[in-house]
Amino acid sequence: MNAASSTSRAGWVAVLATICIWTGFILVSRAGGKGMLTGWDVAALRFGVGALIAVCFLPRVTLPPLKVIALFSLFGGIGYAVTVYSAFRLAPAAHAAVLMPGALPFETAVIAWLWLRQAPSRAQRIALGLVLAGIVLTAADTLWHGSQVTGMQMVGDALFLCGSSAWATFTLLLRRYPVTPLTATVTTTLGSAVVYLPLWWLFLPSTLAQAPVAEILMQAVYQGVLVVFVAMLLYTLAVRHLGPQTVALLMAVVPGLAALAAVPVLDEPLSMLALAGLGAVTAGAVLGARQSPRVG
Repeated sequence: MNAASSTSRAGWVAVLATICIWTGFILVSRAGGKGMLTGWDVAALRFGVGALIAVCFLPRVTLPPLKVIALFSLFGGIGYAVTVYSAFRLAPAAHAAVLMPGALPFETAVIAWLWLRQAPSRAQRIALGLVLAGIVLTAADTLWHGSQVTGMQMVGDALFLCGSSAWATFTLLLRRYPVTPLTATVTTTLGSAVVYLPLWWLFLPSTLAQAPVAEILMQAVYQGVLVVFVAMLLYTLAVRHLGPQTVALLMAVVPGLAALAAVPVLDEPLSMLALAGLGAVTAGAVLGARQSPRVG
């Protein structure tokens, strides 16, 4: 009983810390998207700095098969980073908050059903319905009060959904190929760096040499240390103890936190419609967490 309670507590601490980092990720990444650095540069900082940390832990992990490393790197590393950092240059932070963590429970549930044949329970379907209602209300508020949606913004929205799908797949891969959180973090980071950094250096457009030092340091520390390593380690730990669908539903509170933080940081006011949507998303996340089975 004590051991089960301890693992459950560890999972909840890990997922709450991940939520805080992901909330900041939306704000910091949008700031980067409006700055000098290209999306390719931000991804390079993410993997480059993260790899320097991961190398230090390499002797402490047992590497999984090459197939698993490739899958983790493709979906949890390169595929996710390239799509979302490109999207942050095209669409505002409000779109990111709704279409990345907000859509994650649906994509996780759909992919689990199609790939693993794991149909959600009745309680989980109700929770997903609440999250869907919150996403619709929040999206409606964005479209109603925001600027005219351009073609490039719609491309950015599509890229956000692609990034969320990549992360949903990675979430389920962690269950399909169980490894320790440290192993998943190290292999995903190093695998992504080995493949992506040479391509970025040789072929991809970069403004790293012209960008202000403060901007480079902010993105390097947040993306390369907090996001790619600390948050990845905490996320895999949470999935291990709480299960992928529970964690995915809990991450649905990120849009609300990001929207609240955007009021002082990005000067984005919240309307009653937005608050209603955020309330529905939070209620769905809480219901899903209460009903989903835990893995300890």
